[in-house]
Amino acid sequence: MAKKSRRDILRYSAAGVVTAATAAVGVQGATAATSAAAPEAAAADPRDFDEVYKSKKIKGKHNPDGKHELHINNKKLALTRINTLFVPEDGSPPHVGVGYISAINHYDPVEINDTTHRDGLKKLARKVVDILGDAELSDQAAQEHRH
Repeated sequence: MAKKSRRDILRYSAAGVVTAATAAVGVQGATAATSAAAPEAAAADPRDFDEVYKSKKIKGKHNPDGKHELHINNKKLALTRINTLFVPEDGSPPHVGVGYISAINHYDPVEINDTTHRDGLKKLARKVVDILGDAELSDQAAQEHRH
């Protein structure tokens, strides 16, 4: 049997410790990723929808950062958030609110918020379907633009 020096023992021991630590960090990271994903999936916004409107599948997802997602027949439609003046049709006073526009409803923003316009994203999806008629979104509809 070969004689081991103290230096060899320390070197192999250190390598074993690094290997064990790397494995522990990897397991911890995988566990954290799994547990972090579970609450996110369970915390769906009650305003989210996935339904058919006028023979088109509309799907909307509200995101806490305001970057809501909208799909028409499984094609993404890029939305742009703007602050704009709304003049309600019901005669109530005009107000500044957060509106969302797309390439389809560019000059007709739809207000989306947590209170009086909770269904704004669904209203926007239906408006887009009404405008599209029999046409479909192109792949370019997913390209975001800024104002």
